[in-house]
Amino acid sequence: MSNGHEHTVTSEGSLLLFSGGLDSTALAAIYRPALLLFVDYGQRPAELERRASRQVAGLLELRLVEVTLGIDAFGSGLLREDGGAQPSAAPSPEWWPYRNQFLATAGAAVALQQGLSAVLVGSVAPDGERHLDGTPEFYDRLDAIIRYQEGAIKVLAPGIDRTTEDLLHASALDEKVLGWTASCHRSNLPCGQCPGCWKRMRILASLGIEGYEWGVAP
Repeated sequence: MSNGHEHTVTSEGSLLLFSGGLDSTALAAIYRPALLLFVDYGQRPAELERRASRQVAGLLELRLVEVTLGIDAFGSGLLREDGGAQPSAAPSPEWWPYRNQFLATAGAAVALQQGLSAVLVGSVAPDGERHLDGTPEFYDRLDAIIRYQEGAIKVLAPGIDRTTEDLLHASALDEKVLGWTASCHRSNLPCGQCPGCWKRMRILASLGIEGYEWGVAP
């Protein structure tokens, strides 16, 4: 079985699942997909992600579509509004059961409607250390099952063997765009105290971009 990230990624026929975070923003700049798709699936920081997605899409001059997917009843952990109790299988505090599978399936349905042939997802290499649905094996299997169905939509994870830093260097983006990204797991204003905020602050600092809270880009 071929790994999803080994497929050739073309901008013309692709849709990128887009949250306005560092990973999906870097991929948007590198691949310039035909469509960015923001999904409100009931996550606590949905409005923060929506605002970030709109800002970044505008700056990159890429088309953004927003949809709602009502899977909040299935969520758990930090990303759920009530901080829902996590199953014993949860590998990390922000884990939402089968989230990437839900989102990729929704992306494939929209891609089919829009006449596109591929869904790009923003998982990067370190994600596989925290969740099985961030591994190359997971995307191999998901790509195979969705391509098997009518429409033969591909699911590609072009950053799965790279780090966020790798993607950002390849994107050549600066603080004028990156300052608008958002990655909080807890709130519609960055809390600074969750894994998403810690990752964003650490990576921006490693690029020499310090002191950037959401929405203060010049």
